[in-house]
Formats: sequence, structure tokens, C-alpha cells
Amino acid sequence: MDNKSIATLKMLALDIIQNAKAGHPGTVLSSAPIIYTLFTRHLKIQPKNPNWMNRDRFVLSTAHASPLLYAMLYLSGFQISIEDLKNFRKFNSVTPSYPEMKTLGVDVTIGMQSEGFATSIGLALAEKIYETKYNKKQKNMFDKVNKLIDYYTYVLVSDEDLMEGLSYEAASFAGNLKLNNLIVLYDNNKVTMQGDTNITFSENVVSRFSALGWDTQIVKNGNSYQEIDRAIKKAKKSKLPSFIQINTKIGEGTIFEGTNKVYFGELSKEDYEGIKKKLGVSNLAFMPDKEASDHIRNMVMQRGDIEYKNYEKTYVEYKKDWNSNQIMEFENIPLNNLYLDLTRINIDIDYDKKEQLKDSNNKILNIISDNFYNIIGLSADTASSTKTYLDGKGDITSNDFSGKNIHVGLRENLMGAVMNGLALSGFRPFASTYLSSSDYMVHSIRMSALMNLPVTYIFTNDSITTGQDGPVWQPVEQLSHLRAMPNLNVYRPADTKEIIGAWQCIMEDKRPSVITFSKTEVKVQKGTNILNVRKGAYIESEAQGKVDAVIIATGTELQVANSIQERLSKENINIRVISMPCMEKFLEQSDKYKSELFPYDAEVFALEYSSSMGFEKFVIDSDHLFTVDRFGMSSGKDELLKYMNIDIDSIIEKIKKIL
Repeated sequence: MDNKSIATLKMLALDIIQNAKAGHPGTVLSSAPIIYTLFTRHLKIQPKNPNWMNRDRFVLSTAHASPLLYAMLYLSGFQISIEDLKNFRKFNSVTPSYPEMKTLGVDVTIGMQSEGFATSIGLALAEKIYETKYNKKQKNMFDKVNKLIDYYTYVLVSDEDLMEGLSYEAASFAGNLKLNNLIVLYDNNKVTMQGDTNITFSENVVSRFSALGWDTQIVKNGNSYQEIDRAIKKAKKSKLPSFIQINTKIGEGTIFEGTNKVYFGELSKEDYEGIKKKLGVSNLAFMPDKEASDHIRNMVMQRGDIEYKNYEKTYVEYKKDWNSNQIMEFENIPLNNLYLDLTRINIDIDYDKKEQLKDSNNKILNIISDNFYNIIGLSADTASSTKTYLDGKGDITSNDFSGKNIHVGLRENLMGAVMNGLALSGFRPFASTYLSSSDYMVHSIRMSALMNLPVTYIFTNDSITTGQDGPVWQPVEQLSHLRAMPNLNVYRPADTKEIIGAWQCIMEDKRPSVITFSKTEVKVQKGTNILNVRKGAYIESEAQGKVDAVIIATGTELQVANSIQERLSKENINIRVISMPCMEKFLEQSDKYKSELFPYDAEVFALEYSSSMGFEKFVIDSDHLFTVDRFGMSSGKDELLKYMNIDIDSIIEKIKKIL
């Protein structure tokens, strides 16, 4: 029955590809025994309750094998219909080309190669944290404790996943933390789009993972569900993360078996009928064998029902020892809807002290952490510099998962993906590094936006005023790149008050956000307003008479704009200063509000020490932009600004000339 069921799974997945005239039949055929064995014998899921807390997580990092996943979800009893399978890759279907979370049973929207693997590290880490926080501790060797949280994260990876550098970051980090609840299944079919992997990928992958602190195994026969089953059973007993290499043949049974010619695209009619005959499948397309289908569904659902009932019983016992706040906290994890009004908290603001905004942010971040149990912080070896360490909250290590500070090391690319995994598990994570290093993380940030996850990226040294660090560390294009990304709010607060306002918006919105700070020291500005940050832009300092000109400023450039206003007022030139802490939020405002900020007969200027892109929509020409559209150089801040013609004297001279 197992072999018949695997054949049924293979043909249903091929039906999906043939009907769509697109897909990756080679990997579908090679991975089918792996997916079948995992779902029918190990994966702790219940299709009737697809999002229950203690379910196992499965990540198809080999995203192009999605028809196989959709076929398995259908056969397992999830709410996917035959019609859904026929709509593979079609507009707004629940069976898109790459798996997305809108499909019940899909835990992660899968990004580019290795992104799924990297995200799975966050999923596994979340389980370790919850296990430490909520499971009862064993009092002695005779004390039997039922675990409330004890789920695994399984990942299916391909050769392409393991070629990407991100896979090294992920494997190294997971090995260092000894995440033994993480099991990676490697479909080693030795073929990529271009041909045999020996062209570019000849290292001993098992040795690589072993050197990174993983327990490793090799399944020699990828068609043997028994061998795969034994390997997974052994992996579940390991004290280290597990990597199982499963040797397979791409497109096994097809005319082009073992070659890149079966990597993608539909099979020929002759090939399709031939493999159907070899597998002993006689049913019509999209009409899977009933006996095999019932077998798969029963295997998945019966085990899932038992596991879910045991979980419910265990939770009832745990609740007897919990107070109402603990119960509310635990049950809120999937909802992630805690609320904190920062405007009602007494935050000590020193109006006379000049300080870097990352120092101001540190105070506010720690207040938020004190009030939110699910705030957790990551840094790429920069917490002491970006000032994002959560004081007194401890560090997460391989021996202790009770802390709130996660040291990711110089693995920026991985850091964003881990954040996404944590957010998918109910956390409100933030990650910090320098803005110039955000380039490493762009795809993870994009996935945060695609999945609409409540994560926050904190970037410091956000302009050319980093000065003597040189052009490598002086970000120019990064802010405009981040602002161009859909569903991402980019905050550049001017002072402590705007930082509070930005965090208030971040905690309310439950969507991905970026918040950036420069190295410049500033005092709290007189006209900044916590509540107005939600408008994206507002009048921070009004002109003393009829408005001659408007200066839009962001971040610490606001104090520069205020200085310009003060100096020009002495020459009877009236400047309105607008603070724009979040361009995205301002563009969401009504046309009426927008027009109130910009008088029709006033010149409008924009001031930000980074790229002009995005600000052109507010001004009439490039002469009205005090921005940076070329790389900087190693220099002191004042010298560099003068060289770029964006020092105060140069800006004033240009404004006067235009007016």
C-alpha cells in the first residue's frame, strides 16, 4: 500500500504540472517518497486545526516542488480541492507557483533559494524559547512531566538551496545553538537547471554540516520509505540539529531521468503515459486512487487527532497552575495583538541634553521590552554599537533559551530570515545593524513585507555623516531602496519624541517596519510631536509670516532645517519646516491634509543626507533637493557636507538665490 500511495502522490503532482503546462516534474518525482514518509509517519499536524500551537512545522525550501506539496496537502485532508489543484499558478489561486501562507497547511511563504531553510531556523528557535518558558520543569528523575510544547521543524532542501551562501549562515547558526528540534531533509538528486552539480557543486555536503555541529546521516536509497523513516526516527533522538542526505534520481522513471532536461516544464504526452504505466497507475488525471488516498488521509489524520487531543489534555492540566495573565499570554501567541500606549508611559525626556538617537532609542526599546513578553532582539555583532541590547534580559545560548537577546554574529542575511521565522511563531522581533549592511538583508526584508510580519529593522549610521568611516560605510541609496518596497514603513525620526511616536505606530500597525538613526547628536526639537508621527509628516515649525518656502526634513536633518529657518527669518524670509518621519504614512493621508502642508505659492525644498529618489514628488526640480546622489569619501562630517554643497551656508545661499 505504501508503494501504491507514493505512486498516487507522484501522479497527482504530475497531473497538476501537466494541466498547468509548467512546473518542475524532476524534483516532484525525486522528492515524493520523502514527503510521503514525512507526512504519513512523522509530521504532527491536524488538517481540521491547521494552525494549532504545538503542530510540527514544515518548510518546503525546495519551493519549485510545490505541486508535490499541494498534492500531499489534498491527500492529507486539508481544505484544498481538486479544482484548486487544477488552478495551479493561476490568478489568485490557493496553489501559487511558490507556496504562500494563504494556503492552509503552508507555514511559510517561500522566497528565493535557501530563504526557506534560513527562515526555518527562526521557527525552530521559537520552539526552544517557548519550550523553556512554558514547559513544566522536571523536579526529579521520577517526576513525569507532560510537555506542552515539543514540536519539530522539518525542512526539505535542494542542491540549489545548499549552494547559496545563506545556507552556510543558517547551518552555522543552528549548529552553534544546537537546535535539535530542526531536521533538514536533503533531496540529493545532483542536478540543477544547467546540468550535473559537479559543474559547480562538488564538495562533501554531509561533511560540511558535520563540521558545523550537525548530526548527519545518508539515506542511500531515496525510494525506500523504510530507510527514510528510520533516518527521521534517529534524527528525532539527536541532541544536535539533524541533516539527512537522501540520494535520489531527478525525474526517476521519465525518458530524461537523471538529467536537467526534466528539471522544469511539462512532460511530453508519451513520457507522461510511460511513467504512469511504470508506476502502475490506471486512473484518469485528477482522479487519484481511492484506496491509496484513504490510506494517506487516515495515516495523517489519525495520528494528528491523537496528538491534538493529547495537547488539549496537557493544556487543561497546565492551566490549573496558571493565572489569568499567563493563560491570556499563551493564547495570544498566534494572535499577536497586545497593545501598549507609549504616550501614557512616563518616559524621562531630557530636553537640554544632546545625544545620538540610538541612545534615546535604547531607553524606549527597553521600556517596550518590559511591557511586551514577546519582544525579542537580534543583532549582527553590533548591539553594543547600535545600542539595541535589552538590559537585564539575558542572552540566548545553546544552554539557555530564556533570554531576550540573540547574537546572530556577522550573518546579516540570516538575521532577517530568523526574524521572519520568529514573527511567524508569535514574536515581535527586531534586528539591528548599520544601514549600509542592510543590502545583505534585502530579500529577507522583502519576505517580511510579502508575509506582512510584525518585524522591525533598526539601522544606525544612516547617512553620509558617518564621515571618516568612508564611502563604504556611508549609505546613499539604501533609504530610497527601502522606501520603494511595498508594505514597508520606513521611519527616520528626528528626536526622542519622534522615536516614541514611531514605536507607537510600529506596535499598533503589526506590519514590517524600518527605523533608522544617524550618528549626529541632537537635542529634542521644540516643535516635534509624538502623536503627529502617525501622519507621516507635519508642520514642526511654522513660518513667522506668509510662507515663502517650505523645507521638508527627515531625521537629524530637522535640526539643520530649524537652523536655516532661524537664520533666514533674520532676513525676513519666512520658512515653514515640515518634519517627515515616515514618507509612506504621509502618502496615505488625505489630499486635503497634504495640501494644508504645502501652500500653492511657496517654494518647496527637501533636505535629507541620502539619495533624492522619492523626494522628487514633492519638489518642482532638482535644484530644490538638498540630497546626496553620489558616493561620499573619507572625511570629517563638516568637510564632507561642504564638499557635497549641503552644509548650512550652501543651502541658505541656494534657497536665497531661488527665492
